[in-house]
Amino acid sequence: MKRAVTGSLEHLGSAELLRLVSATSPSGILELRTDRGSLRLEVDRGRVRAPSAAELQRAAGVLAGRGGDFRFQPCAVAALAGEALSLSAFAEAAGAVDHELRLDRLLAAEGADREARPPIHVLPPAPPADPLRDLLAELEAQAPGELHFARIAVIAQDPRPWRGVVQQGWRRRGWETFLEPCSPELALEGFDVLIVHHRDASTRMRQEAAWLDLVRRAAAAEPPVPVLWVAPLGDPDWVHRLIEAGVAFLMPAPAGDAGKTLARFAADLSRVVERQLQVPSTRPEPGLPAAVSELVGALLSASDPDQGLRSLLVLASESFARGALLAVTGTEIRCRAGFGYPLNRSLAALPRGIALLERVIRSGEAVLELAPRTAGALQLAAACGVSELPAATALIPLGGGEGVVGVLVADRNGDELPELAELVVLAGRLGGVALG
Repeated sequence: MKRAVTGSLEHLGSAELLRLVSATSPSGILELRTDRGSLRLEVDRGRVRAPSAAELQRAAGVLAGRGGDFRFQPCAVAALAGEALSLSAFAEAAGAVDHELRLDRLLAAEGADREARPPIHVLPPAPPADPLRDLLAELEAQAPGELHFARIAVIAQDPRPWRGVVQQGWRRRGWETFLEPCSPELALEGFDVLIVHHRDASTRMRQEAAWLDLVRRAAAAEPPVPVLWVAPLGDPDWVHRLIEAGVAFLMPAPAGDAGKTLARFAADLSRVVERQLQVPSTRPEPGLPAAVSELVGALLSASDPDQGLRSLLVLASESFARGALLAVTGTEIRCRAGFGYPLNRSLAALPRGIALLERVIRSGEAVLELAPRTAGALQLAAACGVSELPAATALIPLGGGEGVVGVLVADRNGDELPELAELVVLAGRLGGVALG
């Protein structure tokens, strides 16, 4: 991406903007304008020429200003000669109370800080694999209270197609299937999704009102229970009545219940169920307008996914003692990268259904502390390559409008959770790319 990106500093502060650019290591011209003046920086792979005391003083005034806008033009720049600073260190120095800070001390401090930080390790993505049935079975036997499955009710004339492949495959995703009698009188409490499967239209005959009432009850429940209606859809009047009642998704009944037909039906329905389960975890992205997203896109346009992971963890390493980035897929949660943890590819995956992680994934809300000796926390520790995680470990959901696609395991070292605006910006943009 070579075109310039502009945006308002109302949505992303000056210092946060500099740290974001620093983490992604681009080259180009960065211009900022606030009510205190303007600043132009030539950025060479995330670094700038070390400023003089007067330049630092002036930059501090601009960065301390309110409002304003920014412009970033990705392009080649002249290689830096002499001492250089990362934009992150430049922002930190400009924000210091004492702007007479000696340049040699500033450079030394940045070098020492860089040496002290643990290196970032990125594990190669694993191909689709067995979703850890033994581990899930062990947790079910030893600590069933620490499992959290999505509960899916299936009302079907014939339960046989739902047993076997569908039921087992969904359990590996962290979904528990409850096969219910073919009646519209189902009690909806405790279910996350309801699937109604009618092989033919005659199933609803003389009970149309009761089936529509079931759909209405599900839509009015708190929280709502989405209804997926799988049946012949040749009657447009009946389809209209279902939509009016509040059905979430209409899908034609499969032509067969075995072989490729069943496999394709199960795969398609799994995608629909997954989207419905993601709805509660979808959160708006306040204060992140298109211009900010475009900026991050420009910064990462030349990056491969692994570099995107590193950029995210560079930001995290400024706030946390240790960190691990978990990618969330339909059937597993896999450690993809981290710093400070002795990551091991062979121990880096967990099955879906572990309550400690599922609560973060489903709600989209961070967990700020954990109980280290619980079974779920011990399994998470093993995935990070350690025997036990400290209680002051935060689990931070990552993702944007499409739901949670990752979890950052962050060792807070007993400190309060820092401001995560930059991580949210970067993770929201990286979600479908670096963690896809």
